[in-house]
Amino acid sequence: MKRQPSYTIYAFLAACLLSFNAVAKPLKFELQENTLGTVTEKNWQGKFLLMGIGYTSCPDICPTTVIDLATAVNSLKEDANKVTPIFISVDPNRDTVENLDMYVKYFDPKMVGLTGTQEQIKSIAKRMKATYGYSLEGKPIYPPLPKQYEVYHSAYIYLYGPDRELIDVFGYGEGGEKIGQSLKRYINE
Repeated sequence: MKRQPSYTIYAFLAACLLSFNAVAKPLKFELQENTLGTVTEKNWQGKFLLMGIGYTSCPDICPTTVIDLATAVNSLKEDANKVTPIFISVDPNRDTVENLDMYVKYFDPKMVGLTGTQEQIKSIAKRMKATYGYSLEGKPIYPPLPKQYEVYHSAYIYLYGPDRELIDVFGYGEGGEKIGQSLKRYINE
């Protein structure tokens, strides 16, 4: 007997996304960018912000996330200028604004790389409901960090509207083309 998919799981996932939106605070931050220096959410007035978090020495998740950010925005063609793709490093000990800028520009010249102090990063991650941390030999550690450590982080992509309210959250591996289709719908609403 072939089992039918349970719609209960779909209802549960939809409720989780709705509750995620209900508790997310409006986007607000103060971080550092290579050429602009200190920036806030106000630097991109009137634009949608498509954002991911990670770090430049991440072997697999972060390159995929940055590719998805670039692919999604570039799929918009003439509407691409309505969305700013942003990648935020949660590893400020290793990721300077210079090497972060070089990293994101390798994937797309329109990409913005941001980082900041531990306090600034903690603040934006909390507002985004993103998670990250550091570990050594499988155990959590906290700043100040030793020379060698590992970074772990959530892998969602967040879409904020021009009003800086959270519009949508995309899961890891959803793909830039699919995210781009969603962006088109939101832009044209």
